Amino acid sequence: MSASIPLPGQHRPNAAGEESSADPDSIRAEVSSLLAQLTIGSEADLDSEAVDSDALARDAGVLDRAHEVLVRALTTVDKT
Repeated sequence: MSASIPLPGQHRPNAAGEESSADPDSIRAEVSSLLAQLTIGSEADLDSEAVDSDALARDAGVLDRAHEVLVRALTTVDKT
């Protein structure tokens, strides 16, 4: 008896307009653009001991969006 092993991302439906394959260059560009928006960890922040909670929340949102881009890309690759 052989059971089918589900691939990661199979449970996620394709969104309307989502490409059927992931373009590594566009994914790299999108993630790089998001990471360029990060503010915590810059040279100025290294000198201060206090971290701005608003900046931390913004950076967390940016990292969350970058994570979603990568998850979508992996899901697309896994479905092909």
